[in-house]
Parts: sequence; structure tokens; C-alpha cells
Amino acid sequence: MVPQELRVRYEDSGLIVVEKPAGVHTAPLRPGETGTLIEMVIRSYPEVAGLPGIKPVEPGLVHRLDRDTSGLVVIARTAEAFDALRKSFASGSARKLYRAACAFADGSLDSDSPLRIESRFAPYGRGRTMVRAVFPGEKSRKLLKSASIEGYLTEAQVTARGNGRVMLSASILRGFRHQVRVHLAFLGFPILGDPLYGAAVPAGFPVRMYLHAARIELRHPTSGLPLVVESPLPGEFAKLFDEEPGAVH
Repeated sequence: MVPQELRVRYEDSGLIVVEKPAGVHTAPLRPGETGTLIEMVIRSYPEVAGLPGIKPVEPGLVHRLDRDTSGLVVIARTAEAFDALRKSFASGSARKLYRAACAFADGSLDSDSPLRIESRFAPYGRGRTMVRAVFPGEKSRKLLKSASIEGYLTEAQVTARGNGRVMLSASILRGFRHQVRVHLAFLGFPILGDPLYGAAVPAGFPVRMYLHAARIELRHPTSGLPLVVESPLPGEFAKLFDEEPGAVH
């Protein structure tokens, strides 16, 4: 469902940070596609349309979120801000924190100690639309040949659990497509509602992918001062745990 009003969490003359709802593309994936987040942004901030982007259909966009992920997206309002922000995200000096509601097997979670996983990634599957984590010692020459040159790190922490479900905070500095989704699934915590790597949403709860980009930390492209922007967790996340006895918060 496309929202009727753009939710802006931060704005100044150089950039805006907006919320993307689940089910909405950040930018068009095919010619003529409408109803995207960037279309809504340009409607309210027309100067963005004339800016550079990673691709021509992504003016001002510093990064993207998957269609089914909700949460914060950073968009430049000037060419100078775009260049500075793009370098910041590419170098790993900007931190993104996600909240994810996941399934886990009984007995597979012995503690709430921090989790850490780093891998390269390689596309696979029909149309190469999925990605697979590639670790040291991988034997497949095909995967090794197509894998990313660099590794990508995800750090996670359990924040709540109950009745076969767990809430995690996951942070990344540099992001690869589907990174958090693949890494959490590999660790044994498939995200609820993830159609590619995840687990089914429990009966009676809203059907969506339960992954939310909840916090962004970066240096302001003009002032150089720290900037932290947060997005509240959608209500359906809390219901997964509030309605279960014994949940730990």
C-alpha cells in the first residue's frame, strides 16, 4: 500500500531522512514504475529530481532498502551533499541499525551474547535474484568467481524472545544486497515474513517482512557533526511479543 503522506524524520538544506513503508520500492526497478518512495520525495522536494544518483532513476538516493523492509532512507538535497554522503556510506563511516523479528529453533539460543558474522556474497538462484554468504574455505569455484571482493560484517544482539520468536538489533557499516536477511538466516534466525530466506508469519499477525531500518548514525555532510536519526518500531513488531507470556524486553 502506497502511503498518502511522506514521513520525514529529519531535514535541513543538505539532506532529508524519510521513512519508507514496507511494500514500497525505494526507486523504480523498471521503466514507467510509479508509487515509489523517490517519487513521493520529488513531489515534496522537487530539487531532488535534478541531482546525481547511483543510477539515473535514483536522484539523491544515498542507499536503498528492499521493497519489503520498512524504515529510514537518507536522500541528499544538493549535489555536494550527495557526494559527501555517498563517500560516507561507501567507506563504512555511517552506521545503520535494523530491528528484526525472527524465528529460532528451541534450544538453539543459549545466551543473549552479541552475535558477529562476516562474509562475502555471491548471487545465485533463478535470475540471480538471491544472494548467498561465502565464507573462507568455500570449495565452489562458481561461487568464488562471482563473490564480492570485500567482506561485509553484521553485528547483532538479542533484545526480546518468546514462544519461538526473537527480536534482534542488527547493525552494519557497509551494506550488500540482502545482507542482514542472509546473515541472520545463516545464524539460525530467519526473519519472519521474508519471502526468500525467512520463516512464515505466525497466524493472526499482519503479513509483512519483519525488518525495520530503525536508526542511522552519520557525519553531517556540511558541518561534519554527528547526526543520529531514529524511527519508531512499527506496532505490529511489539504485538509479536506483547501477546506472548514470558517475553523478555
